[in-house]
Amino acid sequence: MYVGRYEPVAIPKDGKLHIQKNGYVYWSNASKWDNEKKQSIDNRVSIGKIIPDQPGMMFPNKKYFDIFGLYPDGRKERGTGMEKILRNLNIENFRGIHKLTIKDMRRLVLLSGNNNVGKSSVLEAVFLMMDHLSPESFSRMNGFRGLSTPTNGVNLWEPLFYQMDPNNTIMIQADRGEDTLTLSYKKDENYIPAMNGGVPKDVAGSFQSSAKRDYTLKFDFRIEGSVDYSEIGHYTTSENGTLREIANDNGDKQLMQLTYASFVNNNFVRTDRAILDRMGKAEINGEKQKIIGFLQRIDPSISDVVTLSINGISQLYIKTHNKLLPIQFSGDGINKLLYIVLSIMDAKNGILLIDEIDTGFHYSMYKDLWRIVSDVSRDYNCQVIATTHSYENIIGAVEGVEDHPEEFSFYRLGYDKDELKSFRSSYDLLKSALRSDMEVR
Repeated sequence: MYVGRYEPVAIPKDGKLHIQKNGYVYWSNASKWDNEKKQSIDNRVSIGKIIPDQPGMMFPNKKYFDIFGLYPDGRKERGTGMEKILRNLNIENFRGIHKLTIKDMRRLVLLSGNNNVGKSSVLEAVFLMMDHLSPESFSRMNGFRGLSTPTNGVNLWEPLFYQMDPNNTIMIQADRGEDTLTLSYKKDENYIPAMNGGVPKDVAGSFQSSAKRDYTLKFDFRIEGSVDYSEIGHYTTSENGTLREIANDNGDKQLMQLTYASFVNNNFVRTDRAILDRMGKAEINGEKQKIIGFLQRIDPSISDVVTLSINGISQLYIKTHNKLLPIQFSGDGINKLLYIVLSIMDAKNGILLIDEIDTGFHYSMYKDLWRIVSDVSRDYNCQVIATTHSYENIIGAVEGVEDHPEEFSFYRLGYDKDELKSFRSSYDLLKSALRSDMEVR
């Protein structure tokens, strides 16, 4: 069953091990109380079989990789779809973050910490890396904060720099499977756009004058690992807009498309064209009943979701107690839950970033919320990275992901001697801390 399928690995030292006489290795990381038997029962699961002639080694099975994540050489099991999630993240000079490292992220990531500690900035850094090829990347970043986008000028991107100083080079680095992705932005006072390719002379002159008067923004993106790939380019702004010049190291016109990432915060949760389109797409794909089933976990009276057009205006309606109501009347919780579910489905094989995931939900809904997020993200192979301020939401997350604790990672962001750090808690440690009423936010 195990021999020859996976390379041997060391028998884990953390958790409780139970090695049977037949050589099978069982592992548990927690105990649950059985009220009928009046005793605690280990949540044992088989993770492999020992190798008799190699002490301390075993042949792993698939469950081993589900729990421990990586091969000894750092490779994720191929073919699971999870080899492309972000594992480690390094951020320098981005927004209010001078330096920050987050290690060993899983499919579900929850970030907590005090106000203005940098939780939202972590989400934005991930989004910027995945969206850096878009000419609208800077305006999108401003939109996340509810800022109006400047029509021209270097103030389009300067809010992204630490202390708004473009002399502080932005660096965002992430480990994804076998690859390391690195994106940097820095001020370049020596570059002048060449402006070839039929650009009108007056337009070309405006960008060149702007570059001489202010500066251009140089970006460098690289992938090292399973492939070697790089892009180098510049941004220049003028009264005519934003100019992006870019080339990749292969001399190709086709640039590498990265993992799709979507950003959700309270500015974006609304019934608009995007959610109507996503709901229509789900219905075409035969996924409507699945969505209704998720909503029924929160409100069992919901029996349907339909799109109606009245006076030429399309709108989503919820059928509840045999009455159709505009979805806005269903409350913030249902609206946001539907938006999150549709966003995860739309981000299949990608990343969904949710700022303040708990906003709009009553605390009694947190467990069901996380159970739904866990189920949908697994069905659609989507990594979800979320932030929270709520102690009750952290409890709800622990309870909601209890069927797949190995897919969850929790981090508290905070300062230690003026240095911003991420303090990671395993599922069991976090659960124990919550039982002891310890402060974990």
